[in-house]
Amino acid sequence: MAEQGHSGGIAEHLKYWSVSFDDANPFMQLHLDTLLLTVLVATGMVVFAAWLRGRLVEGAPTGVQNFMEALIDFINQTVKDNFPVHNPLIAPLALTIFVFIFLCNSLDILPAYLMHHVAALFGLESFRQVPTNDLNLPVAMAVSVFILVLYYEFKLKPVHFVKELLFQPFAALLLESKNPVVKLIGVLLIPLNLVLKVIEELAKPLSLSFRLFGNMFAGEVIFLLIASLLLASHLEDLLSVGGFVSEIAGLLVGLGWSLFHLFIGLLQAFIFMILSVVYLSIAHQPAEH
Repeated sequence: MAEQGHSGGIAEHLKYWSVSFDDANPFMQLHLDTLLLTVLVATGMVVFAAWLRGRLVEGAPTGVQNFMEALIDFINQTVKDNFPVHNPLIAPLALTIFVFIFLCNSLDILPAYLMHHVAALFGLESFRQVPTNDLNLPVAMAVSVFILVLYYEFKLKPVHFVKELLFQPFAALLLESKNPVVKLIGVLLIPLNLVLKVIEELAKPLSLSFRLFGNMFAGEVIFLLIASLLLASHLEDLLSVGGFVSEIAGLLVGLGWSLFHLFIGLLQAFIFMILSVVYLSIAHQPAEH
């Protein structure tokens, strides 16, 4: 939800708390707010896991243990339904991805201008409160999954993967022909096959990262629009009848959008997780002969 007493334009609140190593190059900088919140969320997950481990009981679970067991059963069943073989890494990886992204996305329900004003108390000009609104984090997670996919592709079926890179989709059929001219065409098509396969593989991390980033960034902008258009900026405006009605309307709209966006954050976490499992599943599928 948005917060009363905001100041400055929306663009001002979309800036990162960053450190630049080269002012002329926008890529040579670190977004400290993203790094800080990512570390805090990850540390919170580890601390919670350690705390829960010490409270596990046998028999019928209750409370937090019951919720976590239900979540783990859901993740295990999802992996079982989408993964052809047993790999002890996949289910824990899927659980970590789902919980981490959902927690990061859930930070968006905090008042839209809250963290910006808190950061200002410490002398910071800007602070973004949702790590997944920063394209760097979704891309980093998507690239990590992509590297894992390539690892299993080369580990489990290296010859088949190289053949796919060079001969699919066009050259394979042409090279099987007995006509030397057709075979030559097949050889000439190998660079085209390689380009198409590389594009196909690169589309996986791109789709993972941009889908998550786009949805969360759009949600943050809408929060800021609600705060800018409906909530009173000054005490005098709030004391007027129009200002009071606008404030109530803003709070109701902000609450409704908060609940909806919380669902969107949950959905995006699930989509990122399920696509990661599917991509890893494809890498584990046996080579067709």
